[in-house]
Amino acid sequence: MTKTDEKWFERIGQWRESGKTAEEFAVGQPYKASTLKWRAAELQRRTEGGKPYGKGGAEPDAVHLTRVVTRSRNSPSPGTSGLVVEVSGARILLSRGFDAGLLTDVVRALGAAR
Repeated sequence: MTKTDEKWFERIGQWRESGKTAEEFAVGQPYKASTLKWRAAELQRRTEGGKPYGKGGAEPDAVHLTRVVTRSRNSPSPGTSGLVVEVSGARILLSRGFDAGLLTDVVRALGAAR
């Protein structure tokens, strides 16, 4: 891991521990919320064995679109924060701090079940 990676790893840890959104956390910082989110996704992907994007890195995988529903008849009750993702007829409720790796595995399994 490079010194830059270590710096971002620490920043991402502080952000996640804060419970703030990326936009809230980035206020007054020398970086944008979008950079914080991108670095978090990039470091997670690389720690899971992927190659970095960019020159000499990995090509992005094929893009698969899915419908994301923020509120529906079966949404969580009012006052419950979260996001409902519909994949292959299944509804998945995501809340702050969800396990992105687990979600990836579930989405792949649901896609394979088609």
